[in-house]
Amino acid sequence: MEVLHLMNLLEKLNVDNRIIKLIKKEVSLPNYIDDLNSVSDYWYPHPPCLIPLFLGHGASYKGIVNHFFCDRENTYVEYFLESGYLSEIARNADQFLTLIALRMIITKDELTDEIIEFCKLNNLKEYKAIDEFVVDYGDDPEEFDHLVYFKGNRPFKYLKNIDGYHGDFPSSLFILNTKKHMQNAAFKEIAPVELLNQVEGKAPWLTGKESGKELFQNYFNNNQLKEAWLTLNGGVWLLSDVADALEQLKLKTKDELFTAVADHWIAGWKNSKFLDGNL
Repeated sequence: MEVLHLMNLLEKLNVDNRIIKLIKKEVSLPNYIDDLNSVSDYWYPHPPCLIPLFLGHGASYKGIVNHFFCDRENTYVEYFLESGYLSEIARNADQFLTLIALRMIITKDELTDEIIEFCKLNNLKEYKAIDEFVVDYGDDPEEFDHLVYFKGNRPFKYLKNIDGYHGDFPSSLFILNTKKHMQNAAFKEIAPVELLNQVEGKAPWLTGKESGKELFQNYFNNNQLKEAWLTLNGGVWLLSDVADALEQLKLKTKDELFTAVADHWIAGWKNSKFLDGNL
């Protein structure tokens, strides 16, 4: 059931076919890349804006953030249940795959035939440049502006100031994006949350203290769907209430993509051990 939901969802999201092949194991990974496992193996509570693609270590996911009812681009993220926030790790599929190739070269300490084959299968034609980066900088993310496919377009996780960032993800580990982006941000995308003390007049869903269910219902009843959706991705929630809220939004929007996202999340939750858990 979950695999069918996921494949249906990835098709509607127009996810890069190279990523889909990795998920379906049509392109294999070496056994030392052991944190890109099938999401059908286990389900962890996560905000509905996250579409998990790979299951990692320590209750973590790598996936795509997809927002509704506001102007936000999709981006690749990592989510650790323990820390509870999303981090932008790649802005496109080329970058996501480059991170894998980079780890392979670092692990093997050379550009092996196996790594070259992986790069060719994934159309990473600049694999020699990735190897040269390793020789010069190792895997230092502070130097990613010298890494092919990352130059001039670094994901927010690897930045310590806003200069040169071209995306709309709301937070890195060090800084917040502009106040404009705060109006389209979910609480689970902010790290550390102390950064929000810099924001005057922040939206109620960004306090992390409001009852998610009550705040959502107020917005939903007033047809403020963006606000209802962002509330659903943070705050204090029972997972059963998240599922109910998704069902409500499905009826309100009647959008095929939203329905696919909601059904995928609900199916994962229903088949998990977290039926009585919290977001």
